[in-house]
Amino acid sequence: MNGNLTHRRREIQIGLLVLAAPMVVVATWALVAPHGWFDTFPGGGRHWVSALGPYDEHLVRDFGGTYLALGLLLVFAAYKLDRLLVQAALGASLVFQVPHFIFHVANTGPLSTGDNLINLLLLGGGIALTGILLSMTGSPAALSTRESQSIEGGVTYGTR
Repeated sequence: MNGNLTHRRREIQIGLLVLAAPMVVVATWALVAPHGWFDTFPGGGRHWVSALGPYDEHLVRDFGGTYLALGLLLVFAAYKLDRLLVQAALGASLVFQVPHFIFHVANTGPLSTGDNLINLLLLGGGIALTGILLSMTGSPAALSTRESQSIEGGVTYGTR
């Protein structure tokens, strides 16, 4: 296997896991202790979620379940490293990340300037990393050295 290609595969795996880890941690916290998560997220004396409105257990649990599902999808994509799966997982991640970022850009009032800065840098960094990873998966060779297999009509699928 080409050394450069091996390096790219490893970078993509690490990037997917970097995106997934905080999702899994935050989601688990929200599902195990929804009220505690609501009152104290992100921790360290900060209160980013509770500053936005009243507690809603249903909403917190739905968020936790969705975030956990997305995080586990990214972990699975890192494990399988199938090009189409990685691209789909990253695309799904952007579908969540972009509106989430836009909301926080448009609603800075409830948080302090410092908390807004930290929050927006973290959210924007996630979007940037997702874009970088997507650009690294642009060709089938980015994730696999094996030939794409054809099915009827010459259509190719994945990188199997």
